[in-house]
Amino acid sequence: MIKSVRAAATAALAAPLLALAFAAPANAAPEDVTLTAEIEGNYVKAAITNNSPVEILCEWATRPDEGPIVTSPGGRIYPGEVRSYTGWTVPDGSYTVSWWCRTVDASEFWGTGDFGFDVKTAEPIPFTAPVVPDDGGTDDGDNADDGSLGDLDPGILVGILEALTTGSAALGSS
Repeated sequence: MIKSVRAAATAALAAPLLALAFAAPANAAPEDVTLTAEIEGNYVKAAITNNSPVEILCEWATRPDEGPIVTSPGGRIYPGEVRSYTGWTVPDGSYTVSWWCRTVDASEFWGTGDFGFDVKTAEPIPFTAPVVPDDGGTDDGDNADDGSLGDLDPGILVGILEALTTGSAALGSS
């Protein structure tokens, strides 16, 4: 009788510990795993941040509107790690940066949802190569504020400089 009570007590105490040991991780929030892309001209690179409590496997790609997809080699990313990926140069054109990550046991997924996984926690990042750096001005399409001299006649500039020089001499001679 004592033996069966001990066995029952041991089983009752062990059950919660076993359940905890084999429990699947809780669903992570979309912001637990994120990708940032940096595009300079035609060069694309990315970094994936793992703010989840578990190790993950990831892959990212550039997807052109037409043509082959270029995919990163992927890899493991540990909790709290930011993994920067060396990128590649893409031909001129329109693209999106897509990605996916999953837990090692494939119980949770993150990404743009276009790698064959149904889970979508982020939007693909669209871009057009080459990316021209923004000069901080506004682009109204007339090129008036883009820093270009456009169709300016150099003769006009010479005339303005002569007028300024003459004016300075006249002011200084009084």
